[in-house]
Amino acid sequence: MAKNYGSMTIPQLKLELDKFGAKKSGRKRELVERLEAYARNAHCSRAEPAGQDYTMDLPDPDSYQDLNSDKSFPGSPLNEITTYLSQFNKNIESKAKNLYNDGFIRYLRTTEYNSLWYVRGAIRAEMSKSIVYIIDIEIGQDGSVLKCQCECEAGMGPFAHCKHVSTALYACACFKQHGSIKTEQTCTQRLQTFHRVKPHKGSPMKVVNLDMPGCDEVCNLPEGFDPRPEEFRNHPGYKSWFQNVCLSFKGISKTPIYQTFPPANMTGFDIDHDYLQYQGSFECLQQLNVTKISEEEARILNIKTADQALSNLWHEERCKRIHSSVFGRICKMTERTNPEKLAESLVTKALRLRTSPILHGQKFEKVAVKKFEEITGQTVHPTVDRNDKFISEMLKKLDSFYEKCFKPALLEKRFFKSYQDCHCQK
Repeated sequence: MAKNYGSMTIPQLKLELDKFGAKKSGRKRELVERLEAYARNAHCSRAEPAGQDYTMDLPDPDSYQDLNSDKSFPGSPLNEITTYLSQFNKNIESKAKNLYNDGFIRYLRTTEYNSLWYVRGAIRAEMSKSIVYIIDIEIGQDGSVLKCQCECEAGMGPFAHCKHVSTALYACACFKQHGSIKTEQTCTQRLQTFHRVKPHKGSPMKVVNLDMPGCDEVCNLPEGFDPRPEEFRNHPGYKSWFQNVCLSFKGISKTPIYQTFPPANMTGFDIDHDYLQYQGSFECLQQLNVTKISEEEARILNIKTADQALSNLWHEERCKRIHSSVFGRICKMTERTNPEKLAESLVTKALRLRTSPILHGQKFEKVAVKKFEEITGQTVHPTVDRNDKFISEMLKKLDSFYEKCFKPALLEKRFFKSYQDCHCQK
């Protein structure tokens, strides 16, 4: 009887390949296919040994225990998983969630070793039922993800981020939240379904081909059909009427019809509507909470943007205001600096930096804050403060400088100074 090579681990596959003298390099799928070919052809030629791939230092496999509701496994919160995957411009995608919900996880086992938690699991391949990938995850006591590896082609450790690793990490987050995980059902768990009516699956049919009474009167329309009355067809001012009635309303929409109209001239808009108490551009800045913001609105904004770079609202608000981190670029302007390009860069959403110090700080910031609280006995809150008095004093000094350098290049000349709690600065 042929062996089921797909259920073997990589060390077992390499041991079998060594018996044939075959190459032992490559991913699990390649090893399985190579071993099946050698076993089928009984090929015994020798090959040069290849170097070993990176493998994590793992505890004894016998120390692992199945992950269930009685296990005291701390799991990993979703924000820690997001921080780990953000290093590679990834997040918990729908594919990983679908693999978890569809029962692709065969098992998950955990153990504690050297004050660290290790998770080992078996996840079925998405396109092949006979292939099973073994994943290993190293998690700190605070729930941070330290190392990962997988047997698939994209799962090279120690920082694997393939869909199988993402699925296992999502399962750890679900265990921390619900106390249980969803695994593959065995044959005895499923009820008999042979007596149930199977769903009908056929090709989709167009509505025009449906056999419905009165369908011909609705679907067989003449060429160039126009439901409007005769007097309103091809009206010379219809475009302006449609723009004024249907498009010129308060709000921002991404409807495709907006792409057919050019943007408005704000200078001409302010001149045409000179009867208003304030100019349209000034009212726009007020509605965006740039030139005027209440204490309650500022407090709510601080709470929503406490995650800083992980918050989309934080990036949007930074595009509305000149913040303190760009003062150096403004003050170091020379004659060769293009003020329009500089102004455009200040109001454009910048890409997130992925430098090693930033990634290290995102991963271990909570550990440092917790240690600080233990040493000092003070409490650090995940929020930011806003000093209106400081803002007003700085604006008086910088308004004239902005007016001289940028003129109309920037519509607003305000900035939003936010900084962390004084305890965090220490």
